[in-house]
Amino acid sequence: MQKNNDNKNKNDQKWIEVPSFVNKGSDVNQLSGRLRKGIEYDDDSSAFVREVNSSLAKQVSDFEDKTSSRDKRYKKKHKRSKVIKITIFSLLSITALCCLLMFTNTGRKLIIGVVGKYIYNNLDYQGSDSQETNGTSGTADEATDKIVNILLIGIEEIKDAQNTDSMIIATMNTEDHSLKLTSLMRDLYVHIPGHDDNRLNAAYSKGGIETLYDTIELNFGITIDGYCIVNFDAFQQIVDLIHGVEVTLTAEEAEYLNTTNYISDPANRTVVEGTQVLNGNQALGYCRVRKRPTATESNDFGRTQRQRLVLDAIYDKVKNKNVIELALLMNKILTDKGIPIETDITQDEFNRYLEEAMNLKVKELETLRIPTDDNYENVIINKKDVLQPLDWDITREVIHSFIYGDTSDTESATTNSETTE
Repeated sequence: MQKNNDNKNKNDQKWIEVPSFVNKGSDVNQLSGRLRKGIEYDDDSSAFVREVNSSLAKQVSDFEDKTSSRDKRYKKKHKRSKVIKITIFSLLSITALCCLLMFTNTGRKLIIGVVGKYIYNNLDYQGSDSQETNGTSGTADEATDKIVNILLIGIEEIKDAQNTDSMIIATMNTEDHSLKLTSLMRDLYVHIPGHDDNRLNAAYSKGGIETLYDTIELNFGITIDGYCIVNFDAFQQIVDLIHGVEVTLTAEEAEYLNTTNYISDPANRTVVEGTQVLNGNQALGYCRVRKRPTATESNDFGRTQRQRLVLDAIYDKVKNKNVIELALLMNKILTDKGIPIETDITQDEFNRYLEEAMNLKVKELETLRIPTDDNYENVIINKKDVLQPLDWDITREVIHSFIYGDTSDTESATTNSETTE
């Protein structure tokens, strides 16, 4: 009876004795395994065995969960560390590569070659046989490889007619690192090979770019190495893409632009006297005005001066851009906007000119207008108002000295040229 009471008291207790086979240092997995194999104990121990088995199973499960969680955290941390290391290494590699490409001659040539090809593929190439024959007569024989003359042409397309509203020779000198603009006024009365004498702007409409090349060489003795043509719409979009150009207007210019259709969109007829940023539509209207004077010029002389001022303002916006930034800008102009720019410059020439232009680092543009002051007269020929040079020899000397840098007649070139900052 006493024995039964003792057993009852033992069962009522909240703790139980651990069997002898459960040593303090026993391995949990080993112990659990032994229990799972069905080791038999007496009836009094059955509850204990079940409890130990359940407890050990829980411990094993918790241990496995903790181990698995720890492994996952380790792998995640290791993976994150690896990603960080790879990212840092990649950034350092890219930085080193960019430095190598941007700050070495070989790297710059490689970039310019790739960028030049990309840009050029979006130009409207129009080959011209006259490129091989230009410079075979007159003073143009004295030109050297250091001089590159690109004719910039603005086309006025009205009622299917194509007249060269503006003609500017952009001259790049790779020896003295200068960049010059020479305006040829459209009303100049010139000899046009194969045609009757007429205004200069009639040459292109009569025989295309080859006739215009021949006319410029015959009358001015200047070799043209290539041309670029944009129409009015393209000009507007280019100005808008560089976020406008800064121009200073007189009170007369502002009033005239706001009250005429030179600014074609009435919503843009909001210009004021003084310095301001003009959008593409406003800048185009400004370049076309000739019935109101600038601060220093009037009539068509004022119009060509406005064109040079706007080109100078455009140049001021892009002169500090590197080749990558220029490529992105050209991509917007040629691809995103689909602006047509026609040229006869070859791919190799384009890359060479681009490389030379990136090396110029010109801060100022020098400009010249032909005819020069005091060397022309306004006359009417065949019922047309034209500008006729008083002395063609002086005209050729001045333009040749300005473009090619001759010492002859340097004083005349300096007197009649302008420098814009």
